Amino acid sequence: MNEFQESEKNKLRYEYLKKRDKIEPFLRYTYSTMILSKIKKMKEYEDSKIVMFYLSYGSEVITDMMINEFLSDGKEVAVPVIQNPGDGIMTAVKIDKLEDCIDKVYGIRQPEFNEDDVVAGNEIDLIFVPGIAFDTNGYRIGYGKGYYDRWLKGTDVSKRVGIAFEVQLIEKIPNGKYDLPVGRVLTEKRVIEIVKN
Repeated sequence: MNEFQESEKNKLRYEYLKKRDKIEPFLRYTYSTMILSKIKKMKEYEDSKIVMFYLSYGSEVITDMMINEFLSDGKEVAVPVIQNPGDGIMTAVKIDKLEDCIDKVYGIRQPEFNEDDVVAGNEIDLIFVPGIAFDTNGYRIGYGKGYYDRWLKGTDVSKRVGIAFEVQLIEKIPNGKYDLPVGRVLTEKRVIEIVKN
């Protein structure tokens, strides 16, 4: 990605983070439950055994109720763990309950790292990906550290699902060779199918 694209991405990051931050907490919760109901209608949800969620932070789509719902439905749930901040490496680790996620890295909750609970990306049936903005081609703007793009490499695009509020959607995001798209984006209003299974 060239300097101009990176600068454009930074502008969009700032602009869309402000848009997301303006959503009232009550609406954020309401929209998140609407997104959960769309997830539960997906055939892939029915068929999934292991799913991965991010642990919501700041004004992101709230995933706590989603994680609890999936666990009570008998799914195995993995969440991201960063062992050494700054090395760019993220790992997916299975959890039994949300209360296990008490450590914080970059202000984001995570469970204690346990080698026995690590799950490889290609073993996960659905991967719910966070973002500050998504475009209609499945590209996203994250926080700029590149953890997800590195971790998603080698996973099937059809298993990657972006979850966001409608105000986070944009026509086109500048992307480079290391940016990996999601196969579908869900908001409180719609489901955008990018990659058909």
